[in-house]
Amino acid sequence: MIMAIQLYDLTDASRQVFFSPFCWRTRTALEHKGLEFESIPWHFTDKEMAEKTGHARVPVISAGGGWKNESSAIAEYLDQAYPDKPALMKDDAAKATAQFVEAWCISSVFGPLRPLAVMSVFKIIHEKYKSYFRESREKALKCKLEEISQDPTAEKAALTAALRPAEDLFGKQSFFGGDAPSYADYVLFGTLMWP
Repeated sequence: MIMAIQLYDLTDASRQVFFSPFCWRTRTALEHKGLEFESIPWHFTDKEMAEKTGHARVPVISAGGGWKNESSAIAEYLDQAYPDKPALMKDDAAKATAQFVEAWCISSVFGPLRPLAVMSVFKIIHEKYKSYFRESREKALKCKLEEISQDPTAEKAALTAALRPAEDLFGKQSFFGGDAPSYADYVLFGTLMWP
């Protein structure tokens, strides 16, 4: 049975583990809204899926007779298309908070998380995508994959330090927006779901 919404999501070789931080944001946004969806496995350099959806990167959803991509844009679309479901960003302040958390994750959290995650992803992806993954990551990071993580203990400490602002906030309240989760929480959650 085909669901009304399909989420195209990066997956491992077994097609059971979904690991994209950005796809996790969309996955949790769909769950927050209480919307049924079907996960469609997508692999790196999946030309067939890119041609089908018109997008080369995930997340992509098929909904409302069209294709939507980019996790934040999908969250905004879901709030507009399903206003009767719980809001992801109930007002401009919630939207600004989500944008801030996204910028913070990109500027402060991804850096210390990357050395801990990249080889984990490499180990679980399908064999035929490993050369692409290796070449693209080594080019971007300017080192061999095996050299990315030099000192896991120090890298975990750096990640802990990067997450301290959230830890301090969550010592006072349960979520970025107060008492209930919002898209800002799913941005951080998705980031931390990177293996």
